[in-house]
Amino acid sequence: MKGILGLAFEGLLRKKGRNLLTMSGVLIGVFALTMIVSLGEGLAHAVTDTVSGQDNLRQVGVTGGFGIELSNNPLDVTIEGEMSDQRRDRLRRSAVNRRQIRQWYGRRVTQITPETMSELAEIPHVQSISPMIVERYEINVGEFESGPKLSFGVDVANDRYKDRIIAGRYFSAPDAPEVVLHEYLLYKWGLLDPADFDQVLGKKIKLTSIVNDQDPAGNAPPQMQGFIETLTPEEKEAALKLLPKLMGMAAQARTPVEREFTVVGIMRETEPGDSLNVIEDGQSVQADIFLPVDTAREMFEGSAVNQQLGYPAAVIIVDDADNAPDVEQAVRDKGFTGFSVASVLKQVETMLTVITVIIAFLTGIALIVSTLGIVNTMITSVLERTREIGIFKAVGATNGQVMAVFLTESAMIGLVGGLLGLGIALLAMLPGDAIGSSMIAERAAIPYRGNVFVLPLWLAFAGPALGAITAVLAAIIPARRAAQIDPVKALRHD
Repeated sequence: MKGILGLAFEGLLRKKGRNLLTMSGVLIGVFALTMIVSLGEGLAHAVTDTVSGQDNLRQVGVTGGFGIELSNNPLDVTIEGEMSDQRRDRLRRSAVNRRQIRQWYGRRVTQITPETMSELAEIPHVQSISPMIVERYEINVGEFESGPKLSFGVDVANDRYKDRIIAGRYFSAPDAPEVVLHEYLLYKWGLLDPADFDQVLGKKIKLTSIVNDQDPAGNAPPQMQGFIETLTPEEKEAALKLLPKLMGMAAQARTPVEREFTVVGIMRETEPGDSLNVIEDGQSVQADIFLPVDTAREMFEGSAVNQQLGYPAAVIIVDDADNAPDVEQAVRDKGFTGFSVASVLKQVETMLTVITVIIAFLTGIALIVSTLGIVNTMITSVLERTREIGIFKAVGATNGQVMAVFLTESAMIGLVGGLLGLGIALLAMLPGDAIGSSMIAERAAIPYRGNVFVLPLWLAFAGPALGAITAVLAAIIPARRAAQIDPVKALRHD
């Protein structure tokens, strides 16, 4: 074996330039494969690491629905009855569309109210359900005024908001008449230096709900006036008697809710390393005003319109992450719109895996191309070393030993090329991580602290091994050709 390795190594050194060019094909293939698979693995880690904490996988988000069943599994849709296959396929696709596609427009049939939340709380595996209070208010703090700004009700027991306080203090109680403002709102007010935060800390802030203007005289809207003119005298008389009551109800619904609170703290934007709650932070990512959850709920329910329309969303906590998809489907079966982080994560991971496999397969073309170079190199080497092969066989070398020399040469080309490709990929990942992290930081609303490229341990071994195996497979035919050379004719070869 030692002699075969020595002969193979000597053979490679004779044509260093040609062998290096052949090796470059394996190098490029392994480099591309390593980079693509590592990028896919890094993206998968980014998604998993981002959403796996803070009980994200145990949460199910709920919004109002349209009374339509939405299915996670379109494969269970069947169309019964005698009909053509073409029509059955059309009807099946229609059923799938109606059960799976989200609808974000139109009047919602099922609303999130205390009554419907009690109903949802009875679903098996539901541990708790709570409304998410999101509302827009006009605000006034001394000399600082602002148009509609988004507010969010915060669970005071959750320390992850407390950890983001950069000035002042956190809420004292779930029902405290206090607010915390986001640092971006103060920036828009021109308060750039933290020392300037004292201009709002401890001050009274007025929150006023947003309503549509109405006719000061209390007249019916133009549309209603036009409708009344089309009625018979008897109908018009009845309508005019009912109009004051209707207008009174409308005026009550449009009466703004207004309350004063105390600004107790300033909250910063999220930073890398902060814990993330996908559903909750997805609702609050644009919020400028944060209130304790009970205070926000009381303010929200003070509006007659909100009392009629219900809460904008709710979040369910299930007893185990494995049960989240089942609870999500049960929510949909009741006509609500629901989604769980667990099911979304599974879909994203599947999508990333498919994309990675497809791209990795395409990059494997570089390895296929490199096999052609190896075949050409080995055939040329056999032709150039015909006399040498004759001498090997004349001194007793068997066909298997001759074949082993050429296969070993190819394996060395593939292995060294694979190791170089792996090494260059590792070096390229260093600036790649820096560039990728910078791009994510610039474009992503939620910061991520992690590697863009993650090299799996199996790939560190599989990359060079794949290069060596590819090279050996490519050299089998030229090596057999070398082993079958007649030693007598080879010795006469010039």
